[in-house]
Formats: sequence, structure tokens, C-alpha cells
Amino acid sequence: MNQLKEEDIRKIAEEALRQLGHSASPESLEKVVKATVSKLESSGNDVVEEWKEVKATRLKSKHDRIIITAFGKNRTGILAGLTAVLAQHQCDIIDLTQKLMQEFFTIMLLVDISESSSDFESIKNDLIQKGEALDLKVIVQHEEIFNAMHRI
Repeated sequence: MNQLKEEDIRKIAEEALRQLGHSASPESLEKVVKATVSKLESSGNDVVEEWKEVKATRLKSKHDRIIITAFGKNRTGILAGLTAVLAQHQCDIIDLTQKLMQEFFTIMLLVDISESSSDFESIKNDLIQKGEALDLKVIVQHEEIFNAMHRI
């Protein structure tokens, strides 16, 4: 087996950081990198071949997390309506925040869609349609796009 080079470890760290996202801490990143390096070293496979598989899987996979932002006049059933759509698509809500400002309602959700059998566009269209039924403006974006738009 080839020895891991600094470049290989950097790639592993970058992939781990991508997977952990903003929840990454130095400890969690180190744990994921060490586990991956250990797996690669014990597998007996060529490191280059392992990375080809990782890259191919990453290219085939859909983006894992989306950001949903919705706002409009407050009314009963907004949260229930949006989360029902997510449940129908087997999406997992990672985090959410909502705020009432007098008669106005805003919500922002971070959602994992990796286990959904639906594609991003289907989920997005259903959320927008539900938002229209609730008189909301709904914006659905891949987390990567959202982060890129909000970098300083």
C-alpha cells in the first residue's frame, strides 16, 4: 500500500470539513480524519484508487443540505404546512429558527435531504407551492449556494 502523503491527508480533511459543515469543531474534524486515515491504511487498497471512488461518489451524490427561508403575514399552520412537505419527502430538519415581528412571520430551516427519495427540484417546488397556499414567500437553496452568497 502507498503511504499517505500530506496532499492525501489534506484532501481527507477537506472532505471531512465539507461533510461536517459549520458544525465542525477541531475535535470532530480530527476524529473524522483519523478514522478515515485508519480505514485507508488498514484496507490495503491503493490510496489513489480510494480517492477516485470517493470523488466519483461525491460527484454522483446530490447536495445533502438545503436552507429554506420563508416570510409573510402570520397565520395558523405555517410551520405545520412547511414541515409536512418536508416529512412527505423524508427530509430531516437539522435546525430551525422562527420569529414573529408583530403580524409578520419569518422562518429559516436547515434541512438534510440526503435520505430523501425526491430530488432537490421536487422538494423546492412543493415547498414553494405550499408557501403560495399560505401566502408566504419561500426561498429554497442548497446550503453551499447560500453560504457562497453570504461570504464577506
